[in-house]
Amino acid sequence: MSLSFGFFSDAALTTPITTPLQFLQAISSPVAEDKTIYFGSAVASRVCEADSNPGVDAVTVSIVDSAGGSGSPATDVKLALSSVGLGSATGGATLALPATINSSSGNAVPIYVRVLDSTHAGGLNLDLSLQTNTLRETPV
Repeated sequence: MSLSFGFFSDAALTTPITTPLQFLQAISSPVAEDKTIYFGSAVASRVCEADSNPGVDAVTVSIVDSAGGSGSPATDVKLALSSVGLGSATGGATLALPATINSSSGNAVPIYVRVLDSTHAGGLNLDLSLQTNTLRETPV
């Protein structure tokens, strides 16, 4: 069974993110690009937990580099639970979300993302994406 929980580009959980992280890198002056995405489910009366130890282990989000050695490395991406937290976040580090996440847009977890391409190569980068640990979804 596929999960209804996932990453969305809006807090209402109406637009799923189905592509890798996309960001445009200017050659002359690289500037960090900040985005807010959301983790959750619009399906009513569902709960998401880590499959390893439900309700105890955190739901985690990690950065995956599909083209290691080319393009931006995973360490170019910082994740945080607040915009202020991006300042002290470690590039490439896994982000821990709550151990239990309830469905509905009111329970969507905002994830703040900062990307600064260390390669300084211009163009559209598509080699980085987000992934969760193995999750389970159950009715409430």
